[in-house]
Amino acid sequence: MTPSGPGPRSSGWRTGLVGVVGVVGGVAAVVVVRSLFGPGAVPAAGAVGVATMLSGILLGWRLSGRGGRRTRLANGVRLRTRLHPVAWFGPVAGSLVATVAWAGVAHSSGSGWVQAIGALLAAVLLIGLVMPAVPARRAVVTCTACPSDGEAGRALTLTLSANGPVRIRPRFPVGATARAGGRPHGARTVEVEVVPDRRGMVESVAVEVASCAPFGILWWAREIEVALPRPLYVAPRAGRPDALQTEGDHASGEAPIRVAAVAGEPRGIRPYRSGDARHSVHWPATSHTGTLMVREVERQTDDPLVIDVVLPTDRLEAEAVTERMMATVGRELAVGRPVVLGTLEADGHVTRMVLDRIDLGRRLARAVAPIAGAGA
Repeated sequence: MTPSGPGPRSSGWRTGLVGVVGVVGGVAAVVVVRSLFGPGAVPAAGAVGVATMLSGILLGWRLSGRGGRRTRLANGVRLRTRLHPVAWFGPVAGSLVATVAWAGVAHSSGSGWVQAIGALLAAVLLIGLVMPAVPARRAVVTCTACPSDGEAGRALTLTLSANGPVRIRPRFPVGATARAGGRPHGARTVEVEVVPDRRGMVESVAVEVASCAPFGILWWAREIEVALPRPLYVAPRAGRPDALQTEGDHASGEAPIRVAAVAGEPRGIRPYRSGDARHSVHWPATSHTGTLMVREVERQTDDPLVIDVVLPTDRLEAEAVTERMMATVGRELAVGRPVVLGTLEADGHVTRMVLDRIDLGRRLARAVAPIAGAGA
């Protein structure tokens, strides 16, 4: 994940002005409604004032969420680091309808206790709509444990610690939503499953933290980047292996496709096959059987297979190449054949022996495509 440059920043004075206008408009609405309809319209005036204030506050939050510096993820998705309400129209509209309806009932009945309950209801709704922004803004999430190796397309578990009862939804890599709860005070430990969609070395993850405390009316959320305690190497999926071919020896004047090994301890005599070297023909056995026979030797198993991986610049094509290499080299390692792998990494070209399948996954996770024009 790499942070993007500063985006279009909305002026702070403009955002604050919208909030002030909302509060002033709410007070003015109370005064106007009461002056027009008399003291009996106090509940309706209060409902109109609350609606105006909430509209101004939400509009201010909306404007503040559109500006400022944003973090751009590796897949191009931008993090919404500013605090914002989640699906706010339904809760806000429902609260306004409930407040106005109760204000009408209080105005019709004229009872003091009905008006008192209406005022309490308006206060509860206002607190339920605005208060969750505080724990969502103060939420801190850290990663305490994570695996060192994974595979693209397979779920892996991260252990996170939150300082409050928040909802955690992984954004990159994506994963299942989890709740950090279970303790009245202090840090809360929660395990989150994420599924990397492609290979790479992951040093941090992006999660959305949200809260609806204390009444569960409206969710407030923001997206943060959580550093991992150690790098996570995501190996590519194992695709279809490539067919390996030996290089031709045109200088000897023989067939371009050669048998892999022609040196070693004698093992026996067998019939001639296309590609066998002419000097391996066993003439006594040929004259005895009347069929061309050749000497068969033990194949050398200590000669490593050398593979140089060059990734294309297109991300999807590069992913396909690494998937084929994962299957091809993994197959050779499974039969015990040593492999020397060459890859281009961020620090330069690396050519060394592949130790095992885990080392192969890490090499391919770190592999990058050559920069255009770098060799010119």
